[in-house]
Amino acid sequence: MTSNKFCDSIIEHANSSPEKEVCGFVILSDDLIVYSERAINENPKPEDSFSISPAKFLNYKLNKNILGIYHSHTREDEFPSEHDKAGAEATGLPYLIYSLKTRRFFLYYPESYDPANLLGRPYVKGFYECTCILKDYFISNLDDNITTWNQNYWLPELDEAANKLLINILNKNLMQLKKQDNIQKHDVIVFELKQGKRFHVGIYLGNDYFVHQPMHGLSCNQLFDERWQSKVKHVYRQHSLV
Repeated sequence: MTSNKFCDSIIEHANSSPEKEVCGFVILSDDLIVYSERAINENPKPEDSFSISPAKFLNYKLNKNILGIYHSHTREDEFPSEHDKAGAEATGLPYLIYSLKTRRFFLYYPESYDPANLLGRPYVKGFYECTCILKDYFISNLDDNITTWNQNYWLPELDEAANKLLINILNKNLMQLKKQDNIQKHDVIVFELKQGKRFHVGIYLGNDYFVHQPMHGLSCNQLFDERWQSKVKHVYRQHSLV
């Protein structure tokens, strides 16, 4: 369905140029394969920053499905600079940053980001995960831009750390319900599919359906049947809907 080897390709690209920042695009093909495609860093000071020509960017935007723009940091950590944030806001695209210093990724979503259709997405690490459905649903259906809820959308590798981050974010920004009996449209459902494993998130749509992003398959509307109800760990509601 899709491949997440694009991460390795970005790391390889960054390692090939340890003194100068590299850059490129994360692309989703028509047959739902995700890959990275290199671009030329045209910044006059490539050791400190990157630039992609407007013509190159426009050509990609018109002809390809860009999930994000990637670049490396040669001497700094993976956190986006003010220049990075401004660039992401200008393009409306997330920036995926890889640091040669820390060997870690950072995925920054600008507030100008306009989500793609929620349905029919393949699983793509960072860009199309179950938590991305949550973020994009709130933007598309509740006019609530929650890109600022989390700094880094490149989630922790360890399930325990990812779960702790998710629950902290939900507890900080939403109201946790004591029971799922009165679940209503727009509620956030946290599933525990397997004990000790990474939590899964969906949004209740009403009429016994919820939307979510499976790891193996396309994002879809799913029947909230007894099997799924038995896996509910937490339910949260936006404060304005209480």
